[in-house]
Amino acid sequence: MARQLDVSLFRKVCPDAVGASFQESPEPTVHISTNGGQSGIDIRTAFRECYDVDVRRVRFIGGLEWPAEGWCDHRTALGDSSTETQFEYVYTQPSDPLEQALAKFWEELLEVREVGASDDFWKHGGDSLGAVETIEFLAQEYGVQIGFFEVGDNFTVARLATLVRERSRP
Repeated sequence: MARQLDVSLFRKVCPDAVGASFQESPEPTVHISTNGGQSGIDIRTAFRECYDVDVRRVRFIGGLEWPAEGWCDHRTALGDSSTETQFEYVYTQPSDPLEQALAKFWEELLEVREVGASDDFWKHGGDSLGAVETIEFLAQEYGVQIGFFEVGDNFTVARLATLVRERSRP
C-alpha cells in the first residue's frame, strides 16, 4: 500500500467490518469482510469520507480478519483458498450526456459525489420524495412520464436513461 491511511478512521465509520485492505494499483480497490449489510456504495462513500480517495471497486470477500494493527494484507488473503469474492461493486462512469445529466441531478438531490451509471438510488439514501422529484425532473426536462410504481428496486441512472430514450422516441 503506497499511501499511509489510518485504519482507525475506517474502523469507526464501518464498525461491522471484520477485516479490510486497500489496494491502490491497478485501480483503487477495497477488499472487505463484514458482518453487516453495507453495500459497495456505502463502503465507497465511507472510504472517500475518511481519506478523500475515490475507490472504484469494492470486493466483499470472506476470511479477512483485522490484524492487531493496520490493514489486512489482501495479497495473502486473496491467495488463501479460504477466501473468495462473495460480491463485487464496480463504479461505472456515466457513458453519455443523458446519463451524465441524470447522475448530476442525483448528486445534487442526494448530496453525494460521483454517482455511477449502475449506482442504485435507494442505496445512496434516496427516499420516496426524492423518487417523486426525479419523476418530475424527467417530465420537465425530457417530457417523459414515469409512474411512481415503475421506479422499483432497480432504480439506477442507466435504467432511467434507457426509459428516457425509449419514451422520447417519436
